[in-house]
Formats: sequence, C-alpha cells, structure tokens
Amino acid sequence: MTLRASWPLKLAYCFVILAAAVPVGVASSGWVAATLGRGASPVAGLTMLGPLILLVVGLYRIWTVLRLPGTLNAFQTSGAAKILRIVGLLSLYIGALVAIASWLARPVIRMLVPTSTESGVEYYIVGVYLGLVSGIGVLGLILFELSRLLSFEAEARR
Repeated sequence: MTLRASWPLKLAYCFVILAAAVPVGVASSGWVAATLGRGASPVAGLTMLGPLILLVVGLYRIWTVLRLPGTLNAFQTSGAAKILRIVGLLSLYIGALVAIASWLARPVIRMLVPTSTESGVEYYIVGVYLGLVSGIGVLGLILFELSRLLSFEAEARR
C-alpha cells in the first residue's frame, strides 16, 4: 500500500526547502547571521556557488512537489523506516513553523513591542533563537527522504 503525501505535508516540505535555500527573515539578518557563524567572509564571492546550486535545486524540487502528483508518496514500512518517517514528519512540520515564524517575526515584534530599543536587541534575540532551531526542518527533510528511500528499497526487495 502506498502512503500518499497530503497537502499540509507538501507545503511544509516546500517551506523547509525555501527556508534552507533562501535565507530571509529575522533569523538570517546581519548580526544574527554573524553570531551563528553565517556572517560575511572575505571569500564570500567564491563560496556563493554552493548556495546558488542549493537555490536552483531547491526551486526545482519545490516545482516537482507542487506540480507532479505522487512526488512525495512512499510505500508503507515498519521498524526503523517507520520511526524515521514519523520523526522526519514531525521535524518537517516544526521546521515549517520555524520558517514561517522567521519570515513573520519582524511584523509580529513590531506589534508586540511598539517602541523598540535603539539597538534593536529584541530582533536579535528572537533571530538567534529562531536561527538555533531552524536546522530542525533540514533534519526532518533528510529523515523523511531517508525513510522514503528505505521504503522504495524494501518494496524493490519484495
């Protein structure tokens, strides 16, 4: 039996890919990126090839997920593959929420803190915490895809 991918799963998957491929939002702003080790480098021009490839591949994957039915479907499994799928799905959904929170953090902070500090430390604090948990979505993506791979291999053995 095939496990069909739901629309919420497809959207969460796409949000996580977007958050990984297009670093926007409060978690990728200047001081936050520097704190988390993603700051500008003297060889930034040379290192732009990796993110550019990730962007192109990520946008292609988003296109295939949204355009082609059955892209994220998998076969039912048991054991470790099932556990990987469950943990991957939970991490994907959490990662999608973190991505959305990062994109919406500035307007929400402006609503909650009408008079911001001169240094903007409230954006920095929120950005650091969002940046620290942003990796959970990519981890979920990897675990989910690994569970799909294991399900395809198990089906091929049958």
